[in-house]
Amino acid sequence: MLKKISLIGISILLLMPTAQAVILYDGDDSGNLTTPSSGAPFDSVARVCNNGGGNTAGSAVHIRGKYMLTANHVQLRTHITFDGITYLERDTSFNPIRIGTTDMKLIKLVQSPGLPATELFSDNSGDTSVTTTLIGWGVGRDTGVNDSGAGSTNIWQWGNTGTLKKRWGTNTIAASGSGEVTTGTNYDYLITYLDRNAGINEAAATLYDSGSGLYLEQNGFWKLVGLTTAITSINGPTEQEPTNPYNSTFGIFNSRDRNFFVRISSYASAIEAAIPDTGTYAGWKTDHSLYGADADNTADTDNDGISQLHEFAFGGDPNVNNISILPTHRLVEDNGSTYLEITLTRPKNLQGVTYMPQTTADLSNWPSDSTGIADNDPTPIDNGDGIETLAYRRSQAVAEMNQAYLRVEISETP
Repeated sequence: MLKKISLIGISILLLMPTAQAVILYDGDDSGNLTTPSSGAPFDSVARVCNNGGGNTAGSAVHIRGKYMLTANHVQLRTHITFDGITYLERDTSFNPIRIGTTDMKLIKLVQSPGLPATELFSDNSGDTSVTTTLIGWGVGRDTGVNDSGAGSTNIWQWGNTGTLKKRWGTNTIAASGSGEVTTGTNYDYLITYLDRNAGINEAAATLYDSGSGLYLEQNGFWKLVGLTTAITSINGPTEQEPTNPYNSTFGIFNSRDRNFFVRISSYASAIEAAIPDTGTYAGWKTDHSLYGADADNTADTDNDGISQLHEFAFGGDPNVNNISILPTHRLVEDNGSTYLEITLTRPKNLQGVTYMPQTTADLSNWPSDSTGIADNDPTPIDNGDGIETLAYRRSQAVAEMNQAYLRVEISETP
């Protein structure tokens, strides 16, 4: 009989141990440390730690841009690392967003790791009885302890932090379910069994694997199908024998451990909704870590003379000094006449901001509307890279005026 369910984060509970890195059935701690030949997204899984790598708490999965998922029970640290060399700072001002009552939360980095977006698996009719790849960052087996299995089982004892590595393995999703997995959680989950007959790459989640990713290939694309959260163990510590070592038991039928994962297909839309929409002004400010006074429309965190509202409107980065985003003026020829025109670029589909072109002949009397503009709502030119161009032209030709000026007034839409 299964003796316990355990969380696989940093704190060990008598009835729920936390998980370490992937242990493989063949017990080889040096195996599967690089991207598998299948192309499963090895680079997308990170370790939750402090700057420099100390104080590991668990794993995390990159979703898109600066946003990542980890298990809700993982105690957050100041940084994450994808390679054990570069450490990316977590945005500690961003309040982690728990996804419903699951053991899963969204966290944010200060800078994007520059990785491709991870597609979320959304077909809940196709995520069982399929072979998946588990990628996690934690400890391997204890190299000083031999296989203690006998008969139909093989038992690998968990190692110490000296075996901490990012590793991948495979496993078949055996079943799905819904309910209270651990105290204070209730969610749809997937289960894998540790099958001794499944080959040398059969994977078991262990300590610091909480928040690691279970991936499934569908139509040539690797998708996140599960987030690692808990294990059941038949040979680890019990309330009666709390000093027993934690281990992974590969067996058959009832003589094997199980791993639990949040079922991503049930929460894909909720995860997407939790990620700030950078097409909105509010989402853009959150994405750029603008809080408090730094989020004011007139603030200028990069000291380039461009306010936050204008940075948003012109597709700038409020943390990078760059005046090249500002609109430009030019003279254009049309039907034998010359006109003054102002051109701006912006990200497509921005929301929460309006553009009002204005023109004057003396700089002292700007109108309150777009009087004198040939077309105050021109069709944007799609540049093909997510950016579009707008051009506003004075209705009077240059030859009809001694002087003239153009500007675009930016305002926040209520």
